[in-house]
Amino acid sequence: MKRLSVIFNKAPYGSQAGRELLDIALMAAAFDMDISAIFIGNGVYQLLDKQQPDILQLKNHSPTFKALELYGIETILLEQEALAHRNMTEPQLLDVAELTDNATIQRHIQQSDFVFML
Repeated sequence: MKRLSVIFNKAPYGSQAGRELLDIALMAAAFDMDISAIFIGNGVYQLLDKQQPDILQLKNHSPTFKALELYGIETILLEQEALAHRNMTEPQLLDVAELTDNATIQRHIQQSDFVFML
């Protein structure tokens, strides 16, 4: 089975990268691949709970992250250094990701057959 890592490294608003990567992950799930969602850098903001993008007249795609496991995407990693650097804590986030260090994330990416990052 091929391994795919989808890396979220941008904030959820200001570009469509987060939404597009989420779509890629969900579509790839239909092809029986081992898919991982990885949140690094500003990508940790994707998982921020209680977002209010409607203020900016944008659609909130963050609740869809709660459905990743239903699509068979069980490996969801969150870079603890990125979280600490942004003075954020786990209780501020959707409870969907495993907090881990950068070295573990790098090893996981290296073991992937395909990597998507926008």
